[in-house]
Amino acid sequence: MDSEARKIDIAELEVGMHLEDVFNDKGVCLYAANTLISNPDQIEKLKRQKVSSVYINIYKGRDTTSPPPAPGTRTVANSRAERVELDYYKELPQARAVRRDALVAAKEVMDTIRKGRSFSVESIEKSAEDIVDSILRNPDALISLCQIKGHDEYTYTHSVNVGILVTSLAASMDYREEQLLHTGIGGLLHDVGKMRVPDSILNKPGRYADWEFGIMKKHPAHGIDIIKGKKAISEDARKVVLQHHERCDGSGYPFSLTAENISEIGLIAAVADVYDALTSDRVYRAAWTPQKALALIFQGADSQYSKTIVERFTRHLGIYPVGSFVRLVSQEMGIVVRIEKGKLLAPIVLILFDAGGRRLKEPVEYDLFKMQQTNNENNHKIEMSLDPRVFRINVGEYLEGKAVT
Repeated sequence: MDSEARKIDIAELEVGMHLEDVFNDKGVCLYAANTLISNPDQIEKLKRQKVSSVYINIYKGRDTTSPPPAPGTRTVANSRAERVELDYYKELPQARAVRRDALVAAKEVMDTIRKGRSFSVESIEKSAEDIVDSILRNPDALISLCQIKGHDEYTYTHSVNVGILVTSLAASMDYREEQLLHTGIGGLLHDVGKMRVPDSILNKPGRYADWEFGIMKKHPAHGIDIIKGKKAISEDARKVVLQHHERCDGSGYPFSLTAENISEIGLIAAVADVYDALTSDRVYRAAWTPQKALALIFQGADSQYSKTIVERFTRHLGIYPVGSFVRLVSQEMGIVVRIEKGKLLAPIVLILFDAGGRRLKEPVEYDLFKMQQTNNENNHKIEMSLDPRVFRINVGEYLEGKAVT
């Protein structure tokens, strides 16, 4: 154990301290090293998991003898950007497991509903809690995996992606941990009402007839009916299910609510839902690039979507979200694999093609921000985003580590 780490009793753990790795009695990592205790909910979670003692890093954060930080102050290495640099890759394997388990849970629940049976909320609660934990350790890992799309299981994949996106955006807006859990549950269940929509309509490859769209528009209300009586599902979670298709100008459904009557979590869900839908392959159209999807959503800011939420969502994902296929001024091309907050125009890019358009035998990772600072030139700036399919690139395989060059 590092000499800068000190073991303390769980009763001594306070806001402002930095944790080393914390495991429960089953060997599951609850918090990874360099996690900042930023709110009391994190401490309560450890107590619920029967953790009796932890190691803290007394160099990066408070010690038991240190005074609490003044409101608004930030100590060395407390910035989110510095923590991302240290633990993104460490979190990625755990994030993959969290997403995989959530997909299994979503499929089981929706298949059960499709068969007309009552479902158990426990697996969804567990998945939502795992999503919250991963996001609090490092949000970028799970967000990056949202670009891995399931071609044949859109409904399950979409539900999990929306659960991740709404939870991560809510976390960036300083929602408390309990609120994040409810938000995640709502995201995972937001489309359960579609299990009462006939497959012929749900998977129709063309434009809906008015009567077909009328049936589709009932799925949020069906969702609320399906989850009624489930006491574990909070009011916030129910708002996600019911309001994710409402629009600020009253053009949404099922109740044509206007902005002042839509909850904030409903506004968040609306943006997350449409973004993931647009960036996914559907039976009636190919997936849009992240930039095209964000541009369309931004056009609807203040009319269909909350401008404040859209702006926060864009800052949260980045101008070139993870999974974007981009060309640099140098004419090299690659995939955005990480984004440092505050460096939205200079992400980390995995270069796949050289300046002459030749495929590299081994991809090379560029930190555009560092390269721009070091070389003081424009060559390492992004020129534009491109459609990866034109270059026969499966972005998901690279993000999941399955690509073979």
